Amino acid sequence: MASLESRIAKMEQAAAHVDLKAMTDDELLTYAGKFPMFSSEMYAAIVTLVLRRPSAFPVVYDDPDYESKDY
Repeated sequence: MASLESRIAKMEQAAAHVDLKAMTDDELLTYAGKFPMFSSEMYAAIVTLVLRRPSAFPVVYDDPDYESKDY
């Protein structure tokens, strides 16, 4: 059986709602570093950070923002 302190810490962590979109890039990196590797919280922070950057490559060729070029 887990100790009372560790059970309380897990309950507090589960109850805490974190708004990842409102965090700055540095805050997201710090937040991701607080959790074990491969945890869902770490992945959520990293994915949020990556999705803030637009892709340099068009996703589809019929994108109206993409200039048509002959390839």
